[in-house]
Amino acid sequence: MESNGQLYYGGEILTMDDRIPSAQAVAVKDGKILAVGSESECRSALDNNFEEVNLAGRALLPGFIDTHFHPVLLIYFEMNLNLLGTRSLQDLKEKFSRAPAADSWLVGLNFDEQGMDEPKLPSRHDLDDACPGRPAVIIKHDGHMLIANTKAIEAAKISAATPDPEGGRIDREKDGFPAGLFRELAVKMILDAMPMPDLSQFLAAAERTAKKLCSFGITSAGAILQTDEQGPAGAQGKLDLLAMQLFQGKIPINLYSLLIANDVEKILAAKKTKLHGEIPGLNRIGGIKLYADGTFGSATAFMYKPFTDQPDQSGFMVNQPEWLYALMVSAHKAGLQIATHAIGDQANRICADLYERLLREYPKQDHRHRLEHGSIMDQKTIDEIARLGVIVSTQPMFIHSEKHWLHKRLGPERAKMVYPLRSFLDAGVKVAGASDAPVESAEVLHAISCCVTREGFETRQAITAREAIRMFTLDAAYAQFEDSVKGSISPGKRADLVILSHNPASVPPEKIRALTVEGTIIGGKTVFERK
Repeated sequence: MESNGQLYYGGEILTMDDRIPSAQAVAVKDGKILAVGSESECRSALDNNFEEVNLAGRALLPGFIDTHFHPVLLIYFEMNLNLLGTRSLQDLKEKFSRAPAADSWLVGLNFDEQGMDEPKLPSRHDLDDACPGRPAVIIKHDGHMLIANTKAIEAAKISAATPDPEGGRIDREKDGFPAGLFRELAVKMILDAMPMPDLSQFLAAAERTAKKLCSFGITSAGAILQTDEQGPAGAQGKLDLLAMQLFQGKIPINLYSLLIANDVEKILAAKKTKLHGEIPGLNRIGGIKLYADGTFGSATAFMYKPFTDQPDQSGFMVNQPEWLYALMVSAHKAGLQIATHAIGDQANRICADLYERLLREYPKQDHRHRLEHGSIMDQKTIDEIARLGVIVSTQPMFIHSEKHWLHKRLGPERAKMVYPLRSFLDAGVKVAGASDAPVESAEVLHAISCCVTREGFETRQAITAREAIRMFTLDAAYAQFEDSVKGSISPGKRADLVILSHNPASVPPEKIRALTVEGTIIGGKTVFERK
C-alpha cells in the first residue's frame, strides 16, 4: 500500500524558520510540510499509513536553491573535453590528443591558465599543434573568452579584415589576423560557426546532469536561458527554450528562469510555453538577464582603475548604460524581475545608479531586482543597493577558483572588497547563493565552505555557516519570489528537503566541505539517495 506521507525524525533538523529554528520531527503529506515540532505532534498530524524516515543522527535541512546556472551549457559541458587542472601547454596537447577521433569540432572547456605552472594563454598556433586536423576551440572557465585554432577561425570566416564587434575584442597578430583569443561578445563569432550537437546524445547528457545536480542537494534552480543569439552560447543559444522544454520531464528540479533578450516581448512570448506556470515554486519564467561587463579572469570586468598585473587594461562595458536602462524600463513596466551581470567596481556602480534612476522614475515596492555576481564594490555602492532593496546573487566558488591570483590582478587594497559577503550582510543586502555552473561546480556544500573559510582569501569577509546556508535556502527563495512556498522547513511549504551527513552549522568550518548529501527530496519525493 502506498504511504500517506512521511515522518522525518531522529536527527538534527535545521529549519531556517526563525519561529521554529529547530525541531525533533517533520511531517510531510501530499508533497507539503504538514507539521514541524515534537515527534509526537508530527506523528499525530499524519494518518495511520505513513513512511517513517529515521535520520539516524544525520541532519535535515531545506533543499538547496542555486539561483544562477546555465543548464543548457552545463549539459553541453557534460558532452565535451574537460580541461580543468591543465598544468602546461604540453598537458593541454596531450588531453586534446586523447579526445575521440572525429571530423567534427573539438571543444575544450573549463580552461584556466592561472592554474598552469607558467600561466600563459595558448595561441591559435598552439591549438594547431594540439589539434591539426579539425576545428578546435578552448572556452575559458568563466565563459567570457574563447581560444580558436586556425581551422575554427577560417570556418567562422574571420580574417584580418574582420572588425571587432561592439562589446568584444579579437586579439590579433602583427598582420591583423586573429591570434586565437576572442573576448566577450567576440566569442559568439566562433560559437555561431559551430555545428549543433546530436539530440540523442544531448538528451542522455541532460539526464546525467540532472542526477548530478540532485546529488548536490539542489531542489530548485535559477536557469539562465537565451532567447536568441545574444548570450554566452551565441547562435546555438536560440535553441535554449526549445531544449529546456524537451528536457523538462527529465529534470525533477524546479526552474525559475531568467531570459537573456534584447526585447521584452520575447520574454512575454516565452511565458506562453510550458516553461512557465502560475504556481509559485514550480517551473516559472521570472525576468530578464542583462550584461554590463566582463570578468576578472579575462580582464574585461569594468574597473575604475587598471588591473594591477595588466596596467593597460581596465575592462569595459559590453553594453552601454543607456541601452541597459531602456531595457530595464521595459522589463520593469512589464512586471519582470531584472538581473544584471556586473563584476567590476565601476560596472557595479553604474548598475546601482541605473537601478536608483529606475526606481525613482518608476517606483515599485518589492521589485526584487538583482545584481548577478556583484564581485567587487566599495562601501558606498553596497549601502546604495541596500537602500534600494537590490539583491545580490553571488557565487562563492569563485573564491575557490580565483583566490590564487586575485591579489596579483587587483592589488592588496582592492582585494579586501572582493566577494564582500560580510559587508553585504552587515549593510542589510539580501544575498542569494549560486554557482554560475558550468563556470563553477554546483556543489553547494563546497560553496558554503567557501563562504565560511574563504579558503584563506580575505577572511574578514567571511560569514557564519548559518548565514551561508540561508544564502542557499531562504534568501535564495526570496530572490526568486518563492520564499512563501520554499526555502525553510515550515508548515505549508513545499517538502523540498536535503538530508546531510551532519549539519554544516554544527561542525568545525574546516569540515564542512567533507560533509555528504545523503538524500534529496523534491515535493515529498526522493530523487537522490546515497547508496
